Amino acid sequence: KIYNVLMKYLEEENKNLMGLRASLIPTVVVLTGGIAGLFLTNIDLLAKCFLIGFGLYLDFLFIHNIVNISKRIEINIGVMKDGCK
Repeated sequence: KIYNVLMKYLEEENKNLMGLRASLIPTVVVLTGGIAGLFLTNIDLLAKCFLIGFGLYLDFLFIHNIVNISKRIEINIGVMKDGCK
């Protein structure tokens, strides 16, 4: 009985993680496009540097989260595979 509950929990967690990853990927694409667009704007250099730096920080943060989510999904799938043997 506990085994079935654990498998159901892992399935639900994977669904949630995949949904989160699916929403983060377009966010990274849009953010990266915004950073690239900042290079083409005619704003104050200090403001431009601040915005690019902050954008790069967020970009790397989101990419790091995507990688961690993918690893957690792989771990969950491995646990589910081992449990089925």
